[in-house]
Amino acid sequence: MNLARAWLVRAALLALGVGSGGCGLLGGVRVEAVATSAQKPANVAAYLAVSAGDEPLTELEAKNFHVYENGQELDARQIQRSLLSRETVTHERVLLLVDVSGQPTPEQRAAYAHAVEAFVRKLQPSLSVSVRAFDGSPGLKSLGDFPRGGAAAGASPLLKLNPKDASRDLHGAVVAGLAELDRAAQASPKPVELGTLVVFANGPDLAGRTDERQLDEALEKTEHAVIGIVVGPDAGYLGFARDGVIHAQAADTLPIAFEEAGARVAATHAKYYLLSYCSPARAGTRRARVEVVYEDKDGGEHSGSVEFELDATGFGPGCNAETLPRFERQQAAATAQGARVNQSTESDPAVVVPPPSTNEYAK
Repeated sequence: MNLARAWLVRAALLALGVGSGGCGLLGGVRVEAVATSAQKPANVAAYLAVSAGDEPLTELEAKNFHVYENGQELDARQIQRSLLSRETVTHERVLLLVDVSGQPTPEQRAAYAHAVEAFVRKLQPSLSVSVRAFDGSPGLKSLGDFPRGGAAAGASPLLKLNPKDASRDLHGAVVAGLAELDRAAQASPKPVELGTLVVFANGPDLAGRTDERQLDEALEKTEHAVIGIVVGPDAGYLGFARDGVIHAQAADTLPIAFEEAGARVAATHAKYYLLSYCSPARAGTRRARVEVVYEDKDGGEHSGSVEFELDATGFGPGCNAETLPRFERQQAAATAQGARVNQSTESDPAVVVPPPSTNEYAK
């Protein structure tokens, strides 16, 4: 089954007159542009994903981001270089699927419930989590929706669940889970989508309602991250989990594996940064470059960069880098792994950006 990701493709991102050069890799650091924008009076913003090899780079600060225009590094203080909160422009959601096929015993369901609670507890401080169950019957069974920062999660519905079909509709559950993440993102007014699907499975698909071709097509159409959880070493049936598989040594260590999966999801989401600055350009087209530089725990320096084109026509004084950027969805946008520009706002590139107090995406 061909599960190649489209997220390595480089293509133009044209957002309100701005083009992105995709991603850059230098010294082991990959910097990917999810979206960029340039608007009057002189605001430039870049929504970036940063990783070192296969590992997300989290907890970076504004000082780690160096901004260049036409090859010249810009003074961080003069351009008001800032990292803005992603919450204002980002819809983030995590969906956990739990395999209850094979008529699990009450003891097994209790173990699953304990593991689900560990997963949600790990993520709930920073992310909203939804939990669904699947067996051999079509569709997903809701076990709860847990908003970010909400009350402690309880998985009691899992204890009461009585699976009606002992078969396993694994492929169908994955396709349905991806579709649910898509619907949630489309309902959000925020322009950038970060979705993650986590799938705990006890074995391969048995129902056969959804074949591998259909599963492959669903995966190729989505940018959601997909992570698997399994008991034991054999996870061949989790080949669709392109963002990694977490292995529990035995059923009684499932809570540890679920918590590890939660930590991986948190890191996957924390690798995204919203960089904003005020361009000194006042006319014409500029080639912008953002370079990320960081030191590892051994003091070694690593860097990577991404380039994009911006149109500074009509730029002038009065820029505030804390202003909310305006991103637009584009037909041919190449996006970073796990993220995509979700929804456009109808606006004219000539219109001056609203002041910082305006927060339309969050409404």
